Amino acid sequence: MIDSPDGSQYLDFLFVEGERLGWIFRDRHLYRHRFPEPYPRLDGVRDEVFFDAVTASQDKWYRMRRWVGIGFGVMVVLLCLGILGNGPTTNLGVIIVVGLAVMVGGALLSWFNSRSAEDGPMRERERQLRLYEAECAWWEERREQFDDAERDRVSGYLEWGAALLPPTTRRVDIVGGSAWGWEALLTVMGASMLRTRGAMTLVDFTGEPACHELVWLARAASVDVTAIRLPEQVGETTLLSELDGQGLVDSLVEAMHGDAPAGRRADRAQDDRLLSTVCRALGEDVTIRRIAAAVSVLLDEPGDFPELSEAEREHISDSLFSDEFRRQTHPNLRRIESHLHPLRELFTGTGQRQDLHDLGKPGLTCLVYESTAHNVREELLKELVLQGLVQRLTSPEPFIGPLVIAGADDLGHRHIERLSDLCVRRGVRLVLMFRHLRDSAVRAVGGDVVTFMRLSNHEEAARAADFIGRQHTFRLSQLARTLGGSQTHSQSNSLGSSDQISGGPVPRNVSVGRNWTHTRTVADSVNWNESASEQRSYEYVVEPRTLQDLPDYALIEVTQGTGRLSVRTVECNPDIISLPRVTTGPLPDLRLPHPSQAAVLPSAEGGGPPLNLPGQPRPAYDDQSGWAEEHYPEDRW
Repeated sequence: MIDSPDGSQYLDFLFVEGERLGWIFRDRHLYRHRFPEPYPRLDGVRDEVFFDAVTASQDKWYRMRRWVGIGFGVMVVLLCLGILGNGPTTNLGVIIVVGLAVMVGGALLSWFNSRSAEDGPMRERERQLRLYEAECAWWEERREQFDDAERDRVSGYLEWGAALLPPTTRRVDIVGGSAWGWEALLTVMGASMLRTRGAMTLVDFTGEPACHELVWLARAASVDVTAIRLPEQVGETTLLSELDGQGLVDSLVEAMHGDAPAGRRADRAQDDRLLSTVCRALGEDVTIRRIAAAVSVLLDEPGDFPELSEAEREHISDSLFSDEFRRQTHPNLRRIESHLHPLRELFTGTGQRQDLHDLGKPGLTCLVYESTAHNVREELLKELVLQGLVQRLTSPEPFIGPLVIAGADDLGHRHIERLSDLCVRRGVRLVLMFRHLRDSAVRAVGGDVVTFMRLSNHEEAARAADFIGRQHTFRLSQLARTLGGSQTHSQSNSLGSSDQISGGPVPRNVSVGRNWTHTRTVADSVNWNESASEQRSYEYVVEPRTLQDLPDYALIEVTQGTGRLSVRTVECNPDIISLPRVTTGPLPDLRLPHPSQAAVLPSAEGGGPPLNLPGQPRPAYDDQSGWAEEHYPEDRW
C-alpha cells in the first residue's frame, strides 16, 4: 500500500498529534454558488402584430376591389371633364390606360401592404430569435466567467480531514473488514496513537500479521519497537512470569473455562481448589511448568519430573490429598493436565526480570500470533494472554498508552467485560477488533465508538444495521399541480353605404349596401391548485446492503454517549495523504450555500454527485468536462 522506499514522506503525516481513525472526505465543489442571473427568456409575439396580420388577411381582397372601383371612377371623371372641355384629353384610350393604371397600381400596393402585414409575426419572431441568441451567448459568457471565478475560489478548500476520536473516548470497537483493511486501519490509527500517547500495546490474534506496516513505519520514525511472536515467545514476557500463586491460579482457571455457563461454576470452584492446594505445596517458586509437573504426579503419570524435588514429589503424591479425594477429582485433574500440557514448553521460567519484556511501556509493543490454526490449545493460549493482560492492569505499575486487541472473536465475553472495566479505571483506552459480528462479539460490542467495516454476511450486516438503529424520516410521496388561464378580447369593425335613385314616370329605388365585420377573440383562464402530502417512515440509518458493499478501506463510525447518535463515513487508506488538499487536522467549518444558490447539490437527484456514501465509487470533479473517475483511481478505494 505504502510504496515509498523508506516511508519518509508518510511519517510527518501519519505521526501527528490527535488520535484518529482515518480521513473524512468533503467535496469542495459543494461550496460553489450557481450563476445568479436567470437564463434569458424568449418573448412571445405581441398581440398587436397578430391582430394586424389577421386584419390585413381579411381586408386584402376588399381593398383590391376598392381600387378597381376607384379606377373606374377616375375614368368616368376624366371622360366627363374631357366632354365638358375642362379635361386634359378626350382620348378614350388614354383615359382607359389612366384608369387601368390606377386600378392595377392601387391593387398591387394594397396587396403588398397586406402581405407585409401578414408576414409581420414571422418577421417579429425572427427579430426576437436574433436578440434571444445574442442574449444567450452573452449569458453563457458571463456564466463561464462566474463559474471560473467560483472554481478558483474553492480550489484552495481542503477536501480530506482527520477523523479524530472524541477526547473522552474510553473504548473503541471495530467490527468486520478484511486483512487489508485492518492493516491500513492499524497503520493510520496506531501511528497517531504513538505520536499522541508515546506508547501503544498491540495484541494481534489474527494469525495474519496486520501490524506489519505499522511496525515498519514505527521503526522508520525511530520509535522503540518490541515485537514478540506468539506462542513461541510468550514466556519472554511478564504476562504470567511475575504472578504469585493465587494470581496464576486465577488466570489458569479463567482461561480453561472461558465463557462457561453458570452451571459449570462447581467445576471452576473444584479446579480452583485443586490448583490452589498444589501452588501452596510448591512454595514461592510457582510456575506453569512446575504446576503441570505436580498435576502429573497427582495422576500417577510416569516420569522423572525434574522440575520438582524428591521431597516435593513425595509430599504431593502421598500427603496432599487423600486417595478418595483424588479418585473423585480424577476427571478434574485430567482436564487440568490436558490444558497445562501444551503450555509446559512455553513457560520455562528460566528468564530473569531484566530479560523479560514488559507491557504498557513507552514505544510500540506488539504481541503477534503467527499461527493460523484454530484448535483448543490455541484458544486456551489466547485466553491465557488475555488473563495476563488483566493481571497486568491490576498491578500497581502504570500502564502507558492504549491497548489494542486485534482478532478478539475467540475471547470470552465475560473476560472482555472485565478487561474493559479495568481499562476504564486505569485510564487506558481499549480498542477491540472483531472480524465477525457473532457469538461473543454480539454481546461485547457497545463501546463509546463503534466502527463497522465490510460485513459480507447478510445476517451480520443486519445486526450491525440494527445496532446503528432506525430513525423516522419524512418523504414527499405526492405532489400535484394544475395550471390554466383565460383571457378574452373582442373588437368589431363594420362599414355600410346605401344609395337611392328616384326619377321617371315610374319611381325607382336603388339601394347598394356593403358591410364587413372583423372579430378577434383570445381566451385565457388561470386556476391554481397545488397539493402535497408527506408520509412518515421508520427506516435504517444505514441499510444492511451498504454494510455489505463497503470498500476495504472504508468504515462507518458510530459515536454514542454524546446525547445523540453520530454516524459518519471514514476512509483509512494511508495513501490518502498523497492526494492534494489533505490536512492532518479536522476540516474547518464552512457554510454550505442554500440549495437554491448551490451549483452542485449534495445528492444525485440534485444533478451533482453523491456525498461520501460508503460502498459507492468515489466521484471526482473535472473542471473541464464534469465528473470523472480518473482523478481518483478506483484502486485507491
